[in-house]
Amino acid sequence: MSAPLLAGTPTVAAAQQDDGPLFACHQRFQAAYSAARAMSNQPEPACNTPEADAYEARFDALVLEECDRLEELAAIPAFTPQGKRLKAEIILALLPEHLRYNEQDGETQLVLSLARDLVREKEA
Repeated sequence: MSAPLLAGTPTVAAAQQDDGPLFACHQRFQAAYSAARAMSNQPEPACNTPEADAYEARFDALVLEECDRLEELAAIPAFTPQGKRLKAEIILALLPEHLRYNEQDGETQLVLSLARDLVREKEA
């Protein structure tokens, strides 16, 4: 993805409702996601050097953090329309890239369709 994932921050009013934990987790996810993407755009050190090993360890830790925060997001229910749209926007930002080399079955197409519907509600 070229643009930062969901660069916008949910409104304070929405965060003060039932979805506060969801929005807080999204901020942690966004930080890990952005850091991993920024690091992946940097030149890597020469192979088989201590610097390369350190770089790889830092990058792996960021990717693991990103995955952990994504799993945390998935476990937090969304109660408000803003929280539901936030999850839908994340799905639309991440899932097509993830599926680029995989088959999109009917279930996956349904998930993407629902995510598009939820995001469209925001625009209406």
